Amino acid sequence: MNKAQNLLRLNFSSFDKSWVLNYAYTQLRDGWALTSWKKEIFYFIIDWLSESKTIKVTTSGSTGKPKTLLLYKEYVKRSAEATNLFFDLKKGDKALLCLPVKYIAGKLMIVRALEGKYNLFCVEPSLTPLFDETFINFSAMTPAQVSSLLSEEQGRLLLDKIDKLIIGGDRIPTPLEKKLQTINTKVWHTYGMTETITHIALRKVNGYEASSWFIPMEHVSLSRQNRQMVIDAPAIGVHQMLTNDVVELNQDGSFIVLGRKDNVVISGGIKLFPEAIENKLEEVCKKPFYFLGVSDNVLGCKLVMYVESDEPIDVDGLKKTISMLLDKYEMPKDIIVKKHFKKTISNKIIRE
Repeated sequence: MNKAQNLLRLNFSSFDKSWVLNYAYTQLRDGWALTSWKKEIFYFIIDWLSESKTIKVTTSGSTGKPKTLLLYKEYVKRSAEATNLFFDLKKGDKALLCLPVKYIAGKLMIVRALEGKYNLFCVEPSLTPLFDETFINFSAMTPAQVSSLLSEEQGRLLLDKIDKLIIGGDRIPTPLEKKLQTINTKVWHTYGMTETITHIALRKVNGYEASSWFIPMEHVSLSRQNRQMVIDAPAIGVHQMLTNDVVELNQDGSFIVLGRKDNVVISGGIKLFPEAIENKLEEVCKKPFYFLGVSDNVLGCKLVMYVESDEPIDVDGLKKTISMLLDKYEMPKDIIVKKHFKKTISNKIIRE
């Protein structure tokens, strides 16, 4: 596939919605060589511009089986407008869509461009989304995509063409966060989920405003219940939604995610957050890994480290290395090697 075939340009700044709708119908009717990812884009445009008051979205399945939700277009539009306002995106600007339109993050890129009347450059979703445009005002990517781009020179050049970039869908590994300090692109990490119509909070990753703390958007109020985040955002149809995320929350609404409630391990009366422990080891553990609580007759639950490797590893050497970075209670009681980890359809590790 040449680069021309792998790029779809949608000029939302020069044409009204009726023209865009007709164009989408025409492409689906006459575009016999349309690839599946382009068809998904046109089908969603038709769905969004239809008279229906809702759209269907599929969750990523990161916390269980994927499910289908109905979202009111009125709320989706407000979410898109809030993002356009926050990032000062205007008519005629250029955005890059490199996420699957099957999920909410990809859909919202289209809605933001349509409602903001800016131009959307669409490329096939992949780990390394490459294109030739000289400058892009805004884009959204996953940590895996950004990491892949930074691993090669052509990818770094692409990122330098993007003025503002949001990264979402997963936490940003520590090594990647450090690499992001070396690029000119302004980068934000997002917090949100399908139910909140993508992000409801952001944190700056690089530059002088860089922080570990997420800041809620203007239409969002946050609180805690048993240390779990509660989100209240009536403007987008979210009312006192209790999440599974255990957080540290400041009075000004800024917060840090400590881990998920369903991942918390209570071992010998000590509460441990696997995600926080994993963050400490990301720079020394080169292979995929995770921590999990396993039933134990003495401790009630013991902390176990799982490592993905198709070849033997030096378990004793690994224990010695991580012992220099972890507190006594954070040390795993066992280290178990698996050839392959099960993953969700969005490529997140399933802890089991």
